[in-house]
Amino acid sequence: MAIYYIDPVGGNDAWDGLSPQQPKKDYTVLEVHPGDSVLFRRGTFLRCGLQTVEGTENAVVTYGAYGEGEAPVFCGSTDASRPENWVEAEPNIWRCLVDIPGEVGNFVFNEGDCTATFHWEKEELKAQGDFWDSRMLGENEYRLRTEEVPQEVLLYSESNPALYYSHVEVVSFNERILARLRSNMVFDGLRFINSGVHACAGSGKNVTIRNCRIENIGGCAWNRTLRIRFGNGIEFWHYGEDILIENCVFKNIYDSCVTHQGAGSRTIPTNNFICRNNVFDTYGMAAFEYRDKLPIRSSFTDNTCLRAGCGFAMLGETLPRTSEIWPQPMGHHIFLWRIPEATEGGDLVITHNTFGPAPVGAAIYSIIDPAAEAQITLDYNTYTENSVLLNRFGGKNFTALADYQKETGKDAHSTYAE
Repeated sequence: MAIYYIDPVGGNDAWDGLSPQQPKKDYTVLEVHPGDSVLFRRGTFLRCGLQTVEGTENAVVTYGAYGEGEAPVFCGSTDASRPENWVEAEPNIWRCLVDIPGEVGNFVFNEGDCTATFHWEKEELKAQGDFWDSRMLGENEYRLRTEEVPQEVLLYSESNPALYYSHVEVVSFNERILARLRSNMVFDGLRFINSGVHACAGSGKNVTIRNCRIENIGGCAWNRTLRIRFGNGIEFWHYGEDILIENCVFKNIYDSCVTHQGAGSRTIPTNNFICRNNVFDTYGMAAFEYRDKLPIRSSFTDNTCLRAGCGFAMLGETLPRTSEIWPQPMGHHIFLWRIPEATEGGDLVITHNTFGPAPVGAAIYSIIDPAAEAQITLDYNTYTENSVLLNRFGGKNFTALADYQKETGKDAHSTYAE
């Protein structure tokens, strides 16, 4: 069981990488085995995803950090910060000359500013930060068309974007994910940024993600006909068991910060999925999206949820935002949907959370089967008052916490924030 040290700047692949004094430069040259740890030097920046290896039940593979400074960064975007990266195609419409892998779903300006507005038609580019890509999805297509359609990325800017902004990152469908989730692995102290679709996605058992930051995720087109885009922070697809997500920060996520979901009979209810002590800030769909089947022995506790239904997901939208449940509202802290029946042994606990503003949605928005709702425990949460929609539960909308508590029997000890 080896511990490997990786320094993309000061490392040397001729070294064995078994000490901080002789780190490897390129971690992909390693032959990683169950039980190994791969540690990246803090303060380093990798413009690529993290390639992962599955562990075993008694020998997990750990991906983490060493040294001092900021968390190691895995970045999926393309730098277009030089003036020569742009040419003015027509007044205030600038064409990006950088080769962009995949279609563009977002721009990040000035090291974290997600104020670019996606447009489905290039004729709609009228204001600073408006953008369009010729390679966005066609009618009902769910794949890249990079070979079939020449790429033209256009951005509206009052001057050369590289001069108007201090920094420009083009966020695209480079790879679908920045890191593949597999069984028996740990992510600890890493930062994943600027993916046009998802940050971390996959399926498996015994997965821990702690002390990580996930930022500026999603925005690529999913369905042109319905005018829907997508992208999640952490997504478990079809199967997830013994999952722990703790002490992480999520910021600027197009859809859901965390979700487990799937389609059809292949989907297995997730079991022992624990999400605790995280901060969720600025997301278009939900902090946690529970979908398809209610989980077993799972909980969402001691989390802080801020600004649901805010950020770049809502730019250019006529609210409610386009979604598969339109015209119902989108932008909730907890979103439960597409669960048509109770799960055998289903048990979901949502307690001791702080639910901040959800200006266009609800703190808890449930449109699932009442028998599945009965398997959810809600209590000791702190809500932000919302006179438009506080919660939806049991097929009814509630604006007052007392009315919701009385009618549903949920959240008996929950209160409004002072």
